[in-house]
Amino acid sequence: MPTLDNYHRRYSALIAGVLCVLGLGISAAPSKSGTQGQDAGQAAPPAAAAPAPKPVELPEGDGKPLATEYCQMCHKLTNLTKAHKDLDDWKDTIHTMIDRGASIPDDKVDILAQYLVANFGPKAAAPATGGAAAAPAAGSAPSPVAATPSTPTPAAVELPEGDGKAIATENCQACHKLTNLTKAHKNLDDWKETVQTMIDRGANVPADQVDTLVQYLAKNFGPKDASAPAATPSPTPAQ
Repeated sequence: MPTLDNYHRRYSALIAGVLCVLGLGISAAPSKSGTQGQDAGQAAPPAAAAPAPKPVELPEGDGKPLATEYCQMCHKLTNLTKAHKDLDDWKDTIHTMIDRGASIPDDKVDILAQYLVANFGPKAAAPATGGAAAAPAAGSAPSPVAATPSTPTPAAVELPEGDGKAIATENCQACHKLTNLTKAHKNLDDWKETVQTMIDRGANVPADQVDTLVQYLAKNFGPKDASAPAATPSPTPAQ
């Protein structure tokens, strides 16, 4: 017959077995907090970097080093590549930049202007047809082609007659359009200052002709009248 001690031993062994099974189950279950920590610790894949814009490469030519060195000191080179100016406008632009502090040597201005107009001059007008004309169908009469009107050539500017006309024609349009004169409305002192500025920039106006030129410009392209003179009333005859 089993004794009380034997019962105690069997009961203790049974309890130990149950606890052992429970312990194995707990250790085998995945830790939720550990899994979450592992997921949070994973680094997100790096975002794709935006491609860097390609640097602007100017066309080859004598003026390329000048444009690269001086123009992009204050501007992007796309300011050049997107512009479409004629020679006079490019010269005006260069002189404006010099007035603002650009240190372009005087003997390099013409080289730079010629380079810019050669590569970034006015755009040619697009053809009106937009492509090759279609061939007429067999047996059909060819349709008349409408003549495309050509753009009229702008009339040459003719300065007013006067003692300074020859001086202005020869010296002023060496760097500018003559319309720079005809559209200006300056007084005598302003024209003196303008002529002296042009001489400082390299215009070879003879010293004995400066006053003649200034007087001519002030006379023909002076300030516009603010208003037409009022009519003077005629005197009333005495009664």
